[in-house]
Amino acid sequence: MSDFAARLAGLDDYIEAEMQKWHVPGLAVAVMHDGKVIHQKGYGTRDLDNPQLVTPDTLFAIGSCTKAFTAMGLALLVEEGRLEWDKPVRHYMPQFRLYDPIATEYTTARDLVGHRTGLPRHDAMWYGSSASRWELFAGLQYLKPSYPFRMMYQYQNLMFMAAGCLIETITGQTWEQFTQERIFDVLGMKDSLFSVTTAEKAENVAQPHEITDGAAKRIPFRNIDAVGPAGSIHSSLREMMPWLRLHMNGGQHEGKSFIPADSLKTMHQAHVVMPPRPPMDWPEIQQHTYGLGWLQQVYRGHLRIRHTGGIDGFITDFSFMPQDKIGVLVFNNGSDALSHSVAMHVYDRLLGLEPIDWRERIRVAEDQMKADVKGLHDKLRAARKPDTTPSHPLEDYVAEYVHPGYGTLTVLLNDGELQAQYNSHVLRLVHLHYDVFETIPEQPDEFRPPMPITFSLDIEGNVSQAAIRLEPEVEPIVFTRKS
Repeated sequence: MSDFAARLAGLDDYIEAEMQKWHVPGLAVAVMHDGKVIHQKGYGTRDLDNPQLVTPDTLFAIGSCTKAFTAMGLALLVEEGRLEWDKPVRHYMPQFRLYDPIATEYTTARDLVGHRTGLPRHDAMWYGSSASRWELFAGLQYLKPSYPFRMMYQYQNLMFMAAGCLIETITGQTWEQFTQERIFDVLGMKDSLFSVTTAEKAENVAQPHEITDGAAKRIPFRNIDAVGPAGSIHSSLREMMPWLRLHMNGGQHEGKSFIPADSLKTMHQAHVVMPPRPPMDWPEIQQHTYGLGWLQQVYRGHLRIRHTGGIDGFITDFSFMPQDKIGVLVFNNGSDALSHSVAMHVYDRLLGLEPIDWRERIRVAEDQMKADVKGLHDKLRAARKPDTTPSHPLEDYVAEYVHPGYGTLTVLLNDGELQAQYNSHVLRLVHLHYDVFETIPEQPDEFRPPMPITFSLDIEGNVSQAAIRLEPEVEPIVFTRKS
């Protein structure tokens, strides 16, 4: 046993105790040192309703760790001379348009996968939507930015989706076909998948769970095929190890160059500074920056290249320390931050550092975020103007309201109460004051800030618009009543 592997003695006991404490159903951990896998093991169950052991071959949704594959796809095209990182996207896709005309003309592939177009997340546009990838692409031009072009880092799934569209335009292959042929097949990732429609039918696949009130329960898979280049890949510990080794080995795979080291460095190096995220702003983790599909940070004095992934029921933490030749991958199927804390615990052990109880620190930070959100809801309700009524009978608000980018918002009357349906979401509308209603989701979310809906009247006094803050970084999204 190597000295590094010996430092992991007792890791199983730590993980199993943490899983029990935080009610996580299943977890999988792989550790690499100097190109060799020194730990690779599954823990717990992949399905609480039908208990089966997690193994190194169990498929998990890797969420936004998919983004590094999309960035790699662009890098391969750059190496072939079919794409330039800094040539405007419109050179390749004239139909590419954003709300900001400057961003439309000058956005490059580097901007798409570097989170610096000026757009905030706008995730409500696609989350739960039935729209296709190219339909979402066509709607980008109607999404308002919150910062000027290239001024600020803002995490953005839709721009990675657009990067997938760019790959398709250049190659004639879908992002899935290109990634399968150029990355998965070369690295031997035979069982990795791109969609929940195939993943949920796989023999050895982790089922998604959520943890509420100290108990985990099964939840449905979330299909995100339309924004697949941002987060739809499913893979296993064993199949992700060649991918990790590739990044830690200067772009080499089995003694051959998969991609030149300089091109790999372009993806790994910092391109934009990430602003602090209090209350998750700890002194041990500093210098947060983002490259191309990868973020960079210094953890307790050691450079770490990292990405995390979170989609309904799954959390992934994928990272490596190039100078220390250490890499760690952690999956869990409980939507819990335990993936992050286990990864940092492993680094603490391997680096000979005094372990920090990161899961407890994250709990404290999450509790603060929940309290902050609750404060926003309390503030909204405290501002309520009493003894007011809607300007119209509730029946008059019932209609379909449309936005060119966000699609259709449908308002219904159900048992004497208004209800809004948007994509796959159902919201109760509880009267606040005048023509403003508080929205109450069917599934409570302690991290969701208020998004009241305000109805407006036209000059003839008819209910004509519904405005709702689906994206907290911009003004409410205005949906216009269909005639």
